Amino acid sequence: MTIMKILLFFLLLSPAALLKAQVMPLDTIEETIEKNNPELQLYDAQASAYNSYAKGAKAWEAPQLGAGFFMTPYNPSQWKSDNANGNSYNGMGSFMIQGQQMIPNPAKQKANQEYMQSMSAVESANKDVAKNELLAKARTTYYEWAILKKKLNVLAQQEQLINYIIKTAEVRYPYGQEKINSIYKAKAGLAEIQNMRLLFESEVHWKRIYLNQLMNRDKSIAFDIDTNIIIKNYDKVSMDTTTLIANRSDITAIDKNIQVYKYKQHYENSRLKPDFGIQYAHMFSFGSNPNLFTLMGMISIPIAPWSSKLYKSSSQGLSYQIKGYQKQREAIINEATGMIESLKWRISTQNQQILLYQKTMLPALEKNYKTSLLAYEQNTEDLFVVLDALQAMQMANMELLNKKQELLLLQVEYEKTIEQK
Repeated sequence: MTIMKILLFFLLLSPAALLKAQVMPLDTIEETIEKNNPELQLYDAQASAYNSYAKGAKAWEAPQLGAGFFMTPYNPSQWKSDNANGNSYNGMGSFMIQGQQMIPNPAKQKANQEYMQSMSAVESANKDVAKNELLAKARTTYYEWAILKKKLNVLAQQEQLINYIIKTAEVRYPYGQEKINSIYKAKAGLAEIQNMRLLFESEVHWKRIYLNQLMNRDKSIAFDIDTNIIIKNYDKVSMDTTTLIANRSDITAIDKNIQVYKYKQHYENSRLKPDFGIQYAHMFSFGSNPNLFTLMGMISIPIAPWSSKLYKSSSQGLSYQIKGYQKQREAIINEATGMIESLKWRISTQNQQILLYQKTMLPALEKNYKTSLLAYEQNTEDLFVVLDALQAMQMANMELLNKKQELLLLQVEYEKTIEQK
């Protein structure tokens, strides 16, 4: 017996048991998603990649080295000098070593570096866009789970009530005070409640798996959530366009993309600037000829009509892309401002409907149920009436929770639209 108690003690202290009892508030889930979600880590990796590319933007091309024969006859006998028979012959040809280095234009390098750095900023802005989407999904799932738990509580209460009614009816039946078909109807209602509970429990299980997925954890990890949810009122909240633009990560991403294309345009224009190069060659002459060297400077001429056309057309195309992003920016702002006003109106309407259920409809249905149950206990009312009253009260409670869920999802959509941190 003592051994069994010890084993039970350690079992209760095991990580799995502790994890089952763990309650994770919404902010903890959001922090875990921001830290561990691989989709967000992808943007960090891409931003780091562009930062790495920017570090190499000012690198020079590798030097070129060469070695070989220079202006040398095919006949090796002509390489050597010859003073035979009174004729003086100095020999022909040489062995040459050569080095060449291209020197890029500093303005072109700087423009390329700025372009690469701006790409990193775009990835960071895109990460914020993805984070806003993921957090909205997490909040939606969290709130739906919380409402499901409240619905399960309603079902538990209804199951308790209908069990009481069934037991009462079964006691009354042998004395002819109840009909068998009424008992069957009550048991069918009980089975319907139990079936609905199984459905809700399955949904809760799926919500838990999905939140674990968003947090990039083992999908089988068990945890619970806090059902104390604050419903916010946005009637008095004003959102001007300037604040909206500052909050919205997708608008920031578009601004960063516009900046990228401006830097890219600057880089394309800088390609019209010349590059420079230097070439040195040393020739070891054959025979009695003196050693020779060559030292040359080089410059590219990108402004030539047949080459500048490419850079100019690319720059013009980038101007059109910038205009396209600017129009997209205007469209997002226009849509967001309209969405905010629409959501505020829908939230206000939903609050009024919930208030109507809580203050008028539900109290009336509860009184109707209690009155019909009392009348049934006094043999002045049929069981069918009691069951109908109980079902009406259950449906109203469920509908109230559905409206609260709709309100919470509107709240998520509003916070997603204004990107409330």
